[in-house]
Amino acid sequence: MTATDLAAVILAFVALGVTAMAVVAIMMLRRSADEVRELAVDLRTHADSTMAQIESRATTMDDDLRRVDGLIASAERVSARADTLSKVTYGAVAKPVIKTAALVKGTSRAARRLRGQREPDERAG
Repeated sequence: MTATDLAAVILAFVALGVTAMAVVAIMMLRRSADEVRELAVDLRTHADSTMAQIESRATTMDDDLRRVDGLIASAERVSARADTLSKVTYGAVAKPVIKTAALVKGTSRAARRLRGQREPDERAG
């Protein structure tokens, strides 16, 4: 066997080794690609179910917000009615009570004067 034949045999074994390593690397890459593909499918499935849950919760929250808006509007109407009722009641009750108190005081003053008694204010002075 000559040096050229030996170099050819060594070169053939090196090429066979490089080819074997390339085949192993390709197989590992293919396995990794399959795992990535499975992971992508799992992520897509999980993302779809999560998005469905988020949409459902968003719809529920939107309904709840509309309900709360309605309650706030009702509370504002009740508050406005109570304010109006308070003003009307004050006007209907306070003015006659004040007028009645003034009438009673004036009547008691007139009665004292008719009896000849002094006013309580005049005694203090």
